[in-house]
Amino acid sequence: MRIKADNISTYRQALVGFAMFAVMFSHWFGFQAINSGIPYKISTLLTKPVFTEGLLFLSGFGLYYSFSKNQDIKGFYKRRLLRLFIPFLILSFPLYTFFLAAREGYGFTEYVGQLSTTYFWFGGNYGGMWYVSVSVLLYLLFPFVYKTIFRQDGNNASVIVRTAVVLGVVYLALWGLRSFAGDYYDLVEIGIVKIPFFIIGILAGFAAKDNRLSDTGYHICLAVITLAYLILTVVNHRVDGYWLNHATGVFQKLFFIPLLCIVLGFLGNGWIGKAVTGFFGWFGKYSLELYILHLHFYMFFHYGPLNAVLPDVAQASLAMLLALLLCRPVNKLLAWITARIRNDKSLGTV
Repeated sequence: MRIKADNISTYRQALVGFAMFAVMFSHWFGFQAINSGIPYKISTLLTKPVFTEGLLFLSGFGLYYSFSKNQDIKGFYKRRLLRLFIPFLILSFPLYTFFLAAREGYGFTEYVGQLSTTYFWFGGNYGGMWYVSVSVLLYLLFPFVYKTIFRQDGNNASVIVRTAVVLGVVYLALWGLRSFAGDYYDLVEIGIVKIPFFIIGILAGFAAKDNRLSDTGYHICLAVITLAYLILTVVNHRVDGYWLNHATGVFQKLFFIPLLCIVLGFLGNGWIGKAVTGFFGWFGKYSLELYILHLHFYMFFHYGPLNAVLPDVAQASLAMLLALLLCRPVNKLLAWITARIRNDKSLGTV
């Protein structure tokens, strides 16, 4: 197997699927407040390679590929609307409407905020939908971040410098919030602390596309990342520090994502390789539906009338099972609805 930068592009759907499988597997334990035992330990190991941080990295990576081909900002926003926000709205409307009608203390403000994805920025995480809220914000900002980093007169070195500046601004904002608005930072930390992965993913997409990074350059990057991850891991075990722990987590994902690509590549086109890639590729294909459905079903069981009769293990297991069974037909339904919207002449060409 040839180890090169665009391996991430080749295995992107399988990587997304691996992350989604790990998310669902770890949530199954989290829904039951299980934090011990060998299966739980396995679930924590599965979160190390990709997980939600990796999903944001791969999102930035994919958006660079897409936007660099067609920089029509209006078209970009319309596609994001159809691929993320409208599917989220359709899948969330039944649950939040049910909450509005039947859940005590759930008011119209929460209803509108959660349907619009803005609630996270004022009320914190709700039913795991922080990921959608952060993704919507990053999609809104992406064209401006792209124009900042990739100017027409920019070479590879200037792109790296401007990316570092953007990351510096993000980290300065994170540091400022944590230092001077600690309560608010704690409220939204689960989402905002992962934003740098999205920026790094954009840079990785730039490096991989059109072979801008040579194989030798990629190998050197992997060696540096591996060394940095090993050093940070050792130091992090000896020294306690919030930002040190964060840096270790960043390099952990930057180490494991290429490693997974190498593993998938070495498995090759044999039946084992096809089975593994196909398995995780299936989770990747339906990742949005799986993410929203398993969390929404759990919320329905946990905060609805069935909570009184269903034990925690049943709520967690049913949420996973229903998401797995319904993700494909729901995906087809969403595709049918968005196709009708796309072809609606009154909305213009989408």
